Amino acid sequence: MTSSPTQMRSQVPARGDRLPQFTGETPGGERIRLRDFYMRRNLALVFSDAPDFLATRDLLRGLAERRAAVQAEAGEALAVISGDAAVVRELVTSLELPFPIVIDHDNAIHQRYGLIDTTGAPRAAIFLADRFGTVFEASLASEEQPLMRADEVPGWLEFIACRCT
Repeated sequence: MTSSPTQMRSQVPARGDRLPQFTGETPGGERIRLRDFYMRRNLALVFSDAPDFLATRDLLRGLAERRAAVQAEAGEALAVISGDAAVVRELVTSLELPFPIVIDHDNAIHQRYGLIDTTGAPRAAIFLADRFGTVFEASLASEEQPLMRADEVPGWLEFIACRCT
């Protein structure tokens, strides 16, 4: 199944924006829609870089280790991983990722979020959003700036939970 963003977007969502909708497939072949998380959980939405996942590997591993803390703050992590199914399955297995993963084999979801660099490669990012899909914080990897650390995520989700109750 192809990831299917409903309309193209080229601008990166910023604080106060709504997360653009998407539908994608998990490594197990299950269909996930972003809207499945609305009204249920605050969200740490992670986008991978490729092909070696250097910018996101530590973040994903850290979120896996802190899943209980993330869920304690009414949150969930969801990762959109660039690559074919075999590469994504290998990453999920090697990092023992317990949270939902969407395969973005054609980078259509990355494109929808404005996360394609000038060479056509996917950019790494994390968006922290409330249960309504409103972005509270966005962190994009660059040569000058690494991604937000995984240990910062539960605090952000706690802040979001306090603001949205």
